[in-house]
Amino acid sequence: MARIVIVTTDEPFYLPVTIQRLLETHAGPDIKKIVLLPPTAKKRTWKTLMAEQLGFGYIYFLYRGVQYVAFKVLSRLNLKLFGRYYSVDAVARAYGVPVSRIENINSAEAVEEIRADAPDLIVSLSASQIFSRRVIRIARWATINVHNAPLPRYQGMLPSFWVLYHGERETATTVHLMDETIDTGDIVVQMRVEISEDETLDSLIRKTKLLTVDALLEAFRLFSEHGGEPPTRPNPPEEATYFSFPKKEDIRRFRESGRKVLWKGIY
Repeated sequence: MARIVIVTTDEPFYLPVTIQRLLETHAGPDIKKIVLLPPTAKKRTWKTLMAEQLGFGYIYFLYRGVQYVAFKVLSRLNLKLFGRYYSVDAVARAYGVPVSRIENINSAEAVEEIRADAPDLIVSLSASQIFSRRVIRIARWATINVHNAPLPRYQGMLPSFWVLYHGERETATTVHLMDETIDTGDIVVQMRVEISEDETLDSLIRKTKLLTVDALLEAFRLFSEHGGEPPTRPNPPEEATYFSFPKKEDIRRFRESGRKVLWKGIY
């Protein structure tokens, strides 16, 4: 058995399902703690975050706003509807996994707390902060990150948008070793998935988030079978492409290409 600490955010739309599926697998008992970071990095204020979401249009913004409020209420009531919970915190409570809310993953207090958990693996799963070398080196085996793109291509933010934007026929979920830069460590696991003709941004995010469970299970197996030193392959920087959060002009071109954000054939 390994000791695993997951570092993530309490994003209500996709992550609760991913983490619930992971906790329901044979690896569930190995997850000793879930660390929740603030949903946005300090450089990306709430004002910036709202402006980014508005960039997808008022219908999207209102839909997500209603969803967010509804999911918060369901989480507070600790309700499980349609087979799922509605926050990472609610999932953790349901499966008896301790949760720690940390403002700054790189603070001395956070480092000491995570070190006290004696993790073999630290998993960064949509974490909102860049880890320092001190944090990366806490785990006995490694600190790994999940990126829903075919690294080394499509590093950066919202890769599901950018693979659709560029007309890719497939994408991937990648588990890689972490270093102090973004999405650049050696690759442990990469699982590919087809992009359908009517794929929406929402459906592709859901698809890759579910593939995350399979990719992590394979990574856990490799670390365990190889004594913490699994076979890896390079993540060559000369082949890398990097994208930031899409701007309004990018979203306009995305729609003009025929792709939809939420619903097939509608929006």
